[in-house]
Amino acid sequence: MKRNDLKLYLVTDRALSLGRNLEEVVAEAVKGGVTMVQLREKDAPTGEFVELARRLVALLRPQGIPLIINDRADVALAADADGLHIGQSDMCYADARRLLGPDKIIGLSVENLAQVEEANGLDVDYIGISPIYGTPTKTDTATPFGLEGLRKAVELSAHPTVAIGGMNSSTVADVFDAGVDGAAVVSAICSAPSPRAAAEELCGVIEQHKTTSWTRQVWEASLPIYKRIIAHPFIKELADGTLAQERFVRYLAQDEIYIRNYGEEMFLLADMLPEGPLQDMFRAYAKDGMDAEKAMHDMLIERFGIDTAVEASEVTKAYMAHTRGHINSGSLPHALAAMLPCMWIYNEVGRYIYANRNTAPNPYSDWVATYASEEFTVGTREVLRMCDRYAAEASAEVRAEMDEAYLRAAELEWAFWDYGYNGK
Repeated sequence: MKRNDLKLYLVTDRALSLGRNLEEVVAEAVKGGVTMVQLREKDAPTGEFVELARRLVALLRPQGIPLIINDRADVALAADADGLHIGQSDMCYADARRLLGPDKIIGLSVENLAQVEEANGLDVDYIGISPIYGTPTKTDTATPFGLEGLRKAVELSAHPTVAIGGMNSSTVADVFDAGVDGAAVVSAICSAPSPRAAAEELCGVIEQHKTTSWTRQVWEASLPIYKRIIAHPFIKELADGTLAQERFVRYLAQDEIYIRNYGEEMFLLADMLPEGPLQDMFRAYAKDGMDAEKAMHDMLIERFGIDTAVEASEVTKAYMAHTRGHINSGSLPHALAAMLPCMWIYNEVGRYIYANRNTAPNPYSDWVATYASEEFTVGTREVLRMCDRYAAEASAEVRAEMDEAYLRAAELEWAFWDYGYNGK
């Protein structure tokens, strides 16, 4: 699934379709630009639900439009739909993923910022932020986010986002200005005299207000790498505290070499920024971040009796050469892109582990707490905004080179943990 699949997300409601055949409404809406369809049937018997889903699969799949089933994993499986959307009171995500397998789309509704944070610890494909505004189509919803709450949720989320609740041609502009990837629309299409014309109008508004920042685009491009990282046995065993000490020791000894180099480079990068508040912010982030990492390293080195007088591995050398090469290039956008994964991916991994932590004692909990901390997260978000600022001013060629610098560094992040686990 691509973020753009979420752009105009139709949620069906036969009761609001003015007595028309549902397939007719969906077909016309797709002609108007709908990019994803969710079949929502709260009261239909299971057999009828499955047959309707199969007809929509036959209609949509040849056009490359995903069909998502609301709530019912059994219907999604029976109809071979493209995915499932679940709410907070529905089947839990882990059960849904186990039933549907790794390749199906699973979306999750979130009703407050705490649930956005919790969703960051899940490998969902998108979150539905609900509701943005009050809506007559759902009366059992939580307190509306409003636009300010939506902006906070989008910034906080590690996943693509869909705005739900009160979406129509008058509101989609504001939610896309807030940074969402999609808007879920019900009555504005289902109850329109012409679903096609309504979808076309919505698409026109969305295209004027849709923004894709460089960081969102490069995160999507690197998502397969990130998923390999959180699925790596090093991260899984670190999270539950079963990682063999010798593996953690091997990793931390290499990381001690790496962060000394990275700390120097953070201040070299600060020198590349124009003097003023932006440079001051980055220097403060670099100092606070490196001080926190050093304190954590020193504590763990003493706790585990780690000998840090070791040779840099080939992976460590390659990673340091990659970041230093971009620093030495003198290009601020390239240097930012190469340096970003070390802070961003660590922050996301730390938050992922923290969200999935168990209550058993974990010898590596200080490592997790450092990278999952609010201070580290806030600083990382500031650097993300900085990256987007410079990427927005860059040429298409430079942005493509930033992509390459980031993706190479992300691959080296995976390789770094793999070396810690396997020693080669």
